[in-house]
Amino acid sequence: MNAKCILCERVDELDNREFKTKQLRNKPIRMYLCPECEHRVAINTISRVNSGHFNFHKPVVMSNSELKNLIEGNAK
Repeated sequence: MNAKCILCERVDELDNREFKTKQLRNKPIRMYLCPECEHRVAINTISRVNSGHFNFHKPVVMSNSELKNLIEGNAK
């Protein structure tokens, strides 16, 4: 299967038995990055995380009781 990198537009021939190829075939919304671009993005991400100016925007997970207490506290 041929896959085109979304950053550098390089076309790579992927082995049909690889997991990444199966993901691309079954879920075409997934994006393919060539190994060089993937490495470059990983290095830049690690340097941003280590700089201290990077915030992870993870969703806040609360139990129902915590959420209920928060709502009742704001209502008072």
